[in-house]
Amino acid sequence: MKMKKRLAVLLALFMVFSLAACGSKTPPASGDNQSESQGESQPAETKGGIVYFCKNLGDKGFNDNGWAGTQESAKKNGMESTCIELGNDTSTYDSAFADACESGKYSIVVTQSNFGLADLCLKYGPDYPDMKFIAFDAGMTTDFSSAPNVYGAAFGQNEGSWLAGVIAGSLTQSNKVGVFLFQDVPVGNDFLVGYLEGVRYANPECELTWAYGNGAADNAKVKEVCGLMYDSGCDVVYVVEGGACIAVAEDVTLNRGGHEANKWVIGCDSDQYAMAKENPGKEAYADVFITSMLKDVRVAVTYSVDRAMDGTLPYGTVELLGLAVNGVGCVDSDYFRTVAPQKVQDAYDNALKAVSDGTVKVSTYFQYANYEEFSAYRDSFKK
Repeated sequence: MKMKKRLAVLLALFMVFSLAACGSKTPPASGDNQSESQGESQPAETKGGIVYFCKNLGDKGFNDNGWAGTQESAKKNGMESTCIELGNDTSTYDSAFADACESGKYSIVVTQSNFGLADLCLKYGPDYPDMKFIAFDAGMTTDFSSAPNVYGAAFGQNEGSWLAGVIAGSLTQSNKVGVFLFQDVPVGNDFLVGYLEGVRYANPECELTWAYGNGAADNAKVKEVCGLMYDSGCDVVYVVEGGACIAVAEDVTLNRGGHEANKWVIGCDSDQYAMAKENPGKEAYADVFITSMLKDVRVAVTYSVDRAMDGTLPYGTVELLGLAVNGVGCVDSDYFRTVAPQKVQDAYDNALKAVSDGTVKVSTYFQYANYEEFSAYRDSFKK
């Protein structure tokens, strides 16, 4: 009882302390993409610099992958690339964005969509018609139809997270699993909807718990909150905060018995098992990663910039990169096939087929009319 009270208090505390992303290396053909409206391609881009906006580099996931994609695209197309780290003070974003546009150095702007950055693309796009704006991780409900030089790429993180939920629900022995989300924002809640449904699809009796961060990179706090979930009986926790995954894995390995005690972590954004194995001093923590849910931001950026350069990018639209086009997915590695019980592997294989062929339709945060409607659905998963 004391543990439950402590968990409730601390989870409530960290709700205000309120991340990102499984993918193929082959981008979808443009004809296979779903979009809100039919956009028109623009003439091929004249070469200038590419500027990439993010909050902070160093997360070893979402932000870093976007920058890697920007650098790759710039090199491929003989362009200069610049990263502008905006930091945590969102009040400075508008002026930084305006200064970059006004500088005349850049022909392409690449940015994530959270924290008002997609809105800045829509705000400044009309003022700089010769520039092209690419906003990845956009919401499917974002209206870009009035912006002839702004393009949005949305990920089907709900579908990838549904697969993660199926793995968690079929793997758990305690019948209790958790998820930590980087922030209580639309994209974060799209992860949550998919995960909740996936867990219950695989295991209708499984108990679920969740908590939000505040969007700030704070590995110690993420580790503490996830630790409380394990202490409360969760044996699988999905960490939707790419930069904190290895920190959580370290805690699980050193303090909670690791996978030998059936304590598992599902990573996000990148293959966290591979990253730990390649990180000196962190190799021993890799084995608690049963899988990771990938949003291949790097591929999304290169795919978008390449089409901007050849004049085929459909501006004024939001394109969805989901499981059907390999925009997201879970790491299906030799390690997963070695350590996951056969029933978990079978559940994953069947689930992947079911959602890919449309047999299962995964809900999305963006289908709800407002936050209150979403939260009522979310809270219906509480036992």
